[in-house]
Amino acid sequence: MRKKQVGTVFNFKDFPDVAKFPFIIGKKDDNPPVKKGVFVYTESIEGFLIGIIEKILIINEYFADALTIKAYNENTNPNILQGLFPSKDFEFAIAIVKALGIIEFKAPETTQIQRIHRMTYPATPGSNVFLVEQEILNEFIGFDNNSGLDVGEVKITNYKAKINMDRLLNKHFSILSISGGGKSYLTSILIEELLIKENGSPGIILIDVHGEYLYLKDIPELKEKVYVQDTTYFQISTPKLSPWSFKRYQQQISYVQVRELSKFIQKLKKDEKKKGKYSIHDIIQLIDDDPEGNKSTKQALIGWLSELDRLNLFGPQENPRIKNIVEKGKITIFSLEREINIKKKQIIVEYLCNQLFYLRRMNKIPPVLLIIEESHQFCPEAAHAKAISKGIIETIAREGRKFMACLCLISQRPKKLSTTALSQMNSKLILNIKNPYDLKHLMDSSEAISKEYSDMISSLGVGEMLLMGNAVNYPIFIDVRERKYKSKNEDISLSEVCLEWEESQLD
Repeated sequence: MRKKQVGTVFNFKDFPDVAKFPFIIGKKDDNPPVKKGVFVYTESIEGFLIGIIEKILIINEYFADALTIKAYNENTNPNILQGLFPSKDFEFAIAIVKALGIIEFKAPETTQIQRIHRMTYPATPGSNVFLVEQEILNEFIGFDNNSGLDVGEVKITNYKAKINMDRLLNKHFSILSISGGGKSYLTSILIEELLIKENGSPGIILIDVHGEYLYLKDIPELKEKVYVQDTTYFQISTPKLSPWSFKRYQQQISYVQVRELSKFIQKLKKDEKKKGKYSIHDIIQLIDDDPEGNKSTKQALIGWLSELDRLNLFGPQENPRIKNIVEKGKITIFSLEREINIKKKQIIVEYLCNQLFYLRRMNKIPPVLLIIEESHQFCPEAAHAKAISKGIIETIAREGRKFMACLCLISQRPKKLSTTALSQMNSKLILNIKNPYDLKHLMDSSEAISKEYSDMISSLGVGEMLLMGNAVNYPIFIDVRERKYKSKNEDISLSEVCLEWEESQLD
């Protein structure tokens, strides 16, 4: 292994101890750059001790005394200043390293890791410190350098960050950030990587709330793998719905009304003229024509059903056929950009989730990745916000991995997202989050997010990401790469949009 020495372990205050060790950083002219977040190692008594630099200090004894600093400030002659105060010769940098573990290799001079165990003895003062080579770091973090999903580079280094697809998708994951922090951009990169894989990718269903991913259908290299479903023509099969499904969509329906509704649904199912195909309008007509039963119960039921019917979502048959839209290595985008009614959007998402989960349990569709944008709208945390789609999303979050139904929740407000669902997201791809309430909610829902990581998350810039959880062995910061395929409107400015609008008004 080619070693790049960056410094030497030394005694500093109470260090080194089992958890941390300091080292003097060598001269920059002779060594690779050392920065916060870089992975380093030293040879300890127990073996190959790997750690991450979490703090860098600059020490200069010349400026440790107030009188010295006063004399320095009073001397204004630059020609004799350095002669009187040769401070640069006594300045040195100290890196504080958080020890992560002892690595045992399968054989000498190889990068294949056999196991990683905890340290029980501190680093040895005087030992040399080296940068961790890319091959070892890949093994330690759990990246797949051959066929992994390329999302960018490990921060500070130029090492590729290739996430192992199985580790990411075998369980659920979330993408979290403030508005404009790069959530959709990162999601687009993951979709690119999954679509260009030759084999092994699941079918992808994407709930696109704002139409941000529609540009994918115009990419020549991807057009055979991208399908867009406009929810304007979305239709739920009324005959597939039980009486309790109607109560789920219209919670004001009472239990007495559910029992009454059940009678009319059974009549329609047996009606040979309908042949099992009927709509909510047919149910309403049948209730209205029925001379028997409690009139007030029937009138209330007609009112609730009429409200559902006005959503233009329920018909005699399903459109599209959910069973036919899930294909391995391809994506179907359900665009909700034209939908304003939040209840209508929640019903669409609830029906889609229910059907996908059922079909996957019955093994009637291939393994599926379900991506839900603005997931706090469909699975909110607040107890009073009884979102229609919340129950099924939480069910998939709890049970979906058993059936290879992976869930990806994307949100700009983690605090508003269900703790039950968020806590089941085994991997988290976190970009910039500023709101202290959102950060606290993240800490409450994940033991891996400490106060230290919370502070780091709030200082991330655009395009910087913290990856943690099941997808990697250790949390790591990544610089997200650029998209391979760009949207036409990606770099458009506000002034350009205003000019386009003015021109459109003249036509």
